[in-house]
Amino acid sequence: MKKHLVFLLVIMVGIVGLSSLAMASTLDEIKARGTIIIGTDATYPPMEFHDEEGNIIGFDIDLGNAIAEVLGVKAEFIDTAWDGIFPALDSKKFDIIMSSTSITEERLKSKDMSDSYYKTSQAIAVRKDDDSIKGPEDLVGKVVAVQIGTTGDFAVSEIEGVKEIKRFDTTDKAYIEVLNKRADAVVNDLSEVSFRMKLLPDMKVAATFKEGEDNYAITMRKGETELLAAINEALAKIKESGKYQEIYDKWFV
Repeated sequence: MKKHLVFLLVIMVGIVGLSSLAMASTLDEIKARGTIIIGTDATYPPMEFHDEEGNIIGFDIDLGNAIAEVLGVKAEFIDTAWDGIFPALDSKKFDIIMSSTSITEERLKSKDMSDSYYKTSQAIAVRKDDDSIKGPEDLVGKVVAVQIGTTGDFAVSEIEGVKEIKRFDTTDKAYIEVLNKRADAVVNDLSEVSFRMKLLPDMKVAATFKEGEDNYAITMRKGETELLAAINEALAKIKESGKYQEIYDKWFV
């Protein structure tokens, strides 16, 4: 009887040990592979988008490559639709998400997120000939277009009296809706809206709100403590070295 009990205890200890190893093995897998695989929704300039040749470029892409360099590996980016990006992370299609992902209490319940690497606000974009919207309170009674599941979507959802929220899988479609006069405004992160206005001369930024409340962070599966610590350390090194400022100046100055 005692022999059976000892045998069972050995098995249980082994299972616990293997489980703990699996929980902390993602960073080891990345280093052994020589590549960190990064999920991104490449429809969000200047953070992540496609150039004319179809390459994924942007602030997050350059920062992701810099993080990979500090970790001693290469970065591989997988373009993934925003509404499926978190399930794809959970199913281990990639190691982390870098896609202008804001830190929210809801996301922190099921994901680990790095230290913030970028702050932004919410912005309202309208047609250039529309002077009726000067702040979020003016969205009452209006039709607002957003990208589904974003902080812009969440921000508009908090405003009582909005006539309709039209949700799209990409921001491009939201802007088209306004330009075609099927919606009155787009609400999205200022980082994206301000860049988009350079490409859309018939639109303008009407107002900003929730100033500096959006903090972008790198997202990973819950419990990836070793990977989280390594990424936070890499971010700190990139900022200390001046590399972060170099990337920032390239895309925002």
